[in-house]
Amino acid sequence: MTQLQLPLGGGHETPLPSLAAVPPLPTIVRYYDDFARMQRTLRTDAESGWIIEHNGAEVSLALRLANSPMLDLVKVALVEALTNLSPATAIGYCGVYNRLAPELLTGIIRHLLGSSPTAFRQRWIVDFRDRLTRQQAVAVRHLARTTCRLELGEWRISDLSLVRDLPGHHLDKYAGIRDGSSFLSGNARSLIVEFIDTVAREVEETRPPRIRIRDAAILAISFQFGLRTKQIASIEPEDLKFFENGALHIRIGLIKQRGAKIGRTVTRRVQQGWVNIFSAWMEVRPPKSAKLFDLRPDQLGDVIQALTSDLSGTAYSARDLRHTAAQRLVDGGASRESVSDFLGHTDTTAADVYFTSSPTQAALVNAALGYSPTYQAVAAAGRGDLITATQLLKRPLDEQVSGMPHGIPVSGIGACTSGQTQCRRNPVLACYTCHMFLPVSDAALHRGVLEDLRGVVRDFDQPAKLDRVSGAMMQLRATLEAIEAVVGETEKSS
Repeated sequence: MTQLQLPLGGGHETPLPSLAAVPPLPTIVRYYDDFARMQRTLRTDAESGWIIEHNGAEVSLALRLANSPMLDLVKVALVEALTNLSPATAIGYCGVYNRLAPELLTGIIRHLLGSSPTAFRQRWIVDFRDRLTRQQAVAVRHLARTTCRLELGEWRISDLSLVRDLPGHHLDKYAGIRDGSSFLSGNARSLIVEFIDTVAREVEETRPPRIRIRDAAILAISFQFGLRTKQIASIEPEDLKFFENGALHIRIGLIKQRGAKIGRTVTRRVQQGWVNIFSAWMEVRPPKSAKLFDLRPDQLGDVIQALTSDLSGTAYSARDLRHTAAQRLVDGGASRESVSDFLGHTDTTAADVYFTSSPTQAALVNAALGYSPTYQAVAAAGRGDLITATQLLKRPLDEQVSGMPHGIPVSGIGACTSGQTQCRRNPVLACYTCHMFLPVSDAALHRGVLEDLRGVVRDFDQPAKLDRVSGAMMQLRATLEAIEAVVGETEKSS
């Protein structure tokens, strides 16, 4: 066995303690595949190397380290990550160890095994931490935890707290929640709901393309339940339960769980008006597919981003929809426990940030008034060609938008390409957020409508009259944001 030497300075080198204490790997390792929802087996003595199942594909856990006692330690650490954490974590750590400069990884392990815990902490602060990225530091700390659990060298299980407290890299993973950039704009939310509602009507009246039905079902689940892409992709046809009263329940697997909670599922009820989308998809989906949507998590994430980009002009991820759904609950008065349960978290710690970031009453009113810079920055543009007032007057009367929302007479703002009598929504309040609307190219006209409707919001700014986070207020908010976007478009065209 090659003797590893630890440079200590002054020209002296001290041999590392023997690594014979590293336990041999078990021949068979069992791990949980949360995408397939089943226990799988890995043979560590397989001649073809370590191949594991992850997100519906085979992935190789091949270490590029030269054969050495250190390789045994890293293998034990990977097995611990695979069995106690997740396949994704093991794959990530393996990638880190392979990409790290060999001399840096070797030096870290030498100091880890040849130093006392306090001496290693000092070396970590002085040298190692600043040479590692955050992801690399997380993987190296896992190596240190493995060393504690194996009680190699001077390390003991009681030193796990020291490893946990090693200074790391600052990361505010909730920054997007705090500044609002992780949330969908009110206009984007309105367009998403309109798309899902439209497909729900289409499956009753006609038979839309199969992919359109699939996309509406995916977006409905993501928007309503705030699920991760893997959770949506792992749903199976047997997880859908239709009831005689028209209700639909979906069984959803929770991921990122630990210990006995691995494999836990919850049941969610689909919004009543969207159930027929899922009924239609069950009729046209690929019959031989084990998964409801026959997509891997990465493919499903691409579908969500492409679809939200087409609808709103901004590509939103499933994570953005997840954050938005959680914040929607908080703004609606849900408890920390309810939000944590909704997100599938085991405690309320992560939910706290949504309550800290929940807009104050004044901020909610400002957002409803259309003043929110976050919402304005991502307000969807390009809702059709602008038309002139003369062109509007040449259209049939049914296509000339007019109405009396909240007693305010509004007319001449644009045309409805389908005709108002065919519209199932409130004219004027719905028009600005509808893809069938063609605004008149008169910024002053739309600014007048905007100010009139702002007055309505101010009148409603009393709890006794209207809940600020109610559906009615959300409709006003979405309308005002859309009018702001139209004003901007008309000013650019002039």
